[in-house]
Amino acid sequence: MIMQRVTEHGDEMARGRVRPTRGGVTRSRTRAPVPAIDADVHEIIARAKREWEGTVDALSDVVCLLDASARIVRVNRAVELWGLSKVGEAIGRTPHELLHPGCTVGRCTLASAMRRAWKGLDSDASPEFDHRPADRETVWQVSLRPLGADTTVARSRGETLAVMVVSNVSELHRARLALEKLNSNLESRVRARTRELADANRDLRNEVARRETAEDAQRLSLSELGRMSEELITAQERERKRIAIELHDSVGQSLTAVKYSLERAKAMWHRPGSGDSQTVLALAIDGVQQAAESIRSIAMNLRPTILDDMGAASAVAWFCRQFAEIYPFMRVSAAISAGDSEIPDRLGTTVFRCAQELLNNVAKHAEATQVSVELRREGPLVLLAVCDNGIGLPGSVNETMRVGGHGIRNLRERAEMTGGQFSISPARPRGTVARIGWRLTKEEATEAEAACRPG
Repeated sequence: MIMQRVTEHGDEMARGRVRPTRGGVTRSRTRAPVPAIDADVHEIIARAKREWEGTVDALSDVVCLLDASARIVRVNRAVELWGLSKVGEAIGRTPHELLHPGCTVGRCTLASAMRRAWKGLDSDASPEFDHRPADRETVWQVSLRPLGADTTVARSRGETLAVMVVSNVSELHRARLALEKLNSNLESRVRARTRELADANRDLRNEVARRETAEDAQRLSLSELGRMSEELITAQERERKRIAIELHDSVGQSLTAVKYSLERAKAMWHRPGSGDSQTVLALAIDGVQQAAESIRSIAMNLRPTILDDMGAASAVAWFCRQFAEIYPFMRVSAAISAGDSEIPDRLGTTVFRCAQELLNNVAKHAEATQVSVELRREGPLVLLAVCDNGIGLPGSVNETMRVGGHGIRNLRERAEMTGGQFSISPARPRGTVARIGWRLTKEEATEAEAACRPG
């Protein structure tokens, strides 16, 4: 019962309703006499007050009691430890005057934040905000807590309205900034890693596409190789058939005639007076001569000896002369400026066969009246060009390939197999020009230049 009365008495003293006197306690409103309190009760109250003040003063945060006009009525000694003010000097100041002394800024952010927080007490809220003093590298957290449940009644009575707690949250703020920076760095690293993974995925997709393209090209190459093998076998059979026909039609007939003539001459020799065997033998000799010429012609068509004896340039020039004799209605001009030594042995047969194939195509398909052949050496290049004034290309290279059979395709493949590039295009004003260029290796170019030097 005594502790309850002491507690109630202490609460009334805190609210200003009673005031102590020498003889006891009087109420501030009615000033009615109050019964004397035992000395032990005074001691308990004093000790509780000292313990409470000691507890509050031991806090590292600044704790202030604010009245209804938002002025400080009590403050703990942390205000001195923070270097803000003396305890006695802080009484009666506003929080803004305590935390921001000498401020003359019209729109002070601290003053504005305090006004908003003070208004927030009317809604039974516990407002708080952070403040960074301009002359300090610290961050303060200011929070307001109402002391009673009804702030309106407290304001009307002029009682202590709220407690303000100012905490130094600099370390927490720095930790939060460090965490935000870490999160930002982590996000940047995640974005960078995501970009790297996206680039890796894109490169992987490109590699997969490249491999698929390479596999398609390989399959196409294998198909082309199979087709070329079939065409090679077909060409061999066709060439064998042609040689067989030529041997049968020319050499075979000539030898048959020779055999018949020799048989007649033998019969005449056994039966004197049956005829002149000299005439028959002369016919046999002519037949042998024709057979020899046929065999020489077939051999030259298969591989001209001039190609092995002299070189590709001389073989091309010889074939141009032969072509002009076979097709007298077509004017053939040959500009062979490259020497035999300027064309490597590995290209000799290819250059000759390409020139032979190009001229044969002109004779078969171009309907031309004149054709020019050019073979020259230009730096590290060997260039072959055949130009005619015929009907020209039907429309595209593919259509030309269809019209000319496998000729152009074989030319392109023959050129590419030896490192050359084949091209065909319309000539001006009419006709077609076909070009093949072979690039020599460094060693071949050096040898060709050395062979061309005099002496």
